[in-house]
Amino acid sequence: MSSLQNIIRIWKAKDQILEGVTNSIFKKEDVEEIAAQRISVCKECDLYDISGYGCLIPATAPCCDIKQGGCGCSLSLKTRSLSSSCPHPKGSKWEAELTSDEEDLINSKLGL
Repeated sequence: MSSLQNIIRIWKAKDQILEGVTNSIFKKEDVEEIAAQRISVCKECDLYDISGYGCLIPATAPCCDIKQGGCGCSLSLKTRSLSSSCPHPKGSKWEAELTSDEEDLINSKLGL
């Protein structure tokens, strides 16, 4: 995948990335519980990359191995994005809990 394709892919996912970053900084018990459940599923997946070789952005391991058909996302952020789902090419292993709009509404009510 070219650098331009990577930039486009990141741009398209910017809202979900920001959501994951926000939820990583402003920790909430329910989000952490969901993230823990999701990461336990990820650790059993054939696309789980602890080395960082298949990460879209270097040094963001563990990630979903882009070289094996995953999204390349940092799982510490993706699992905390409640509007994200697992992108496994053979079928999602976990689904989104909220739409992006629902997450935005909750965050605005919380002042985040």
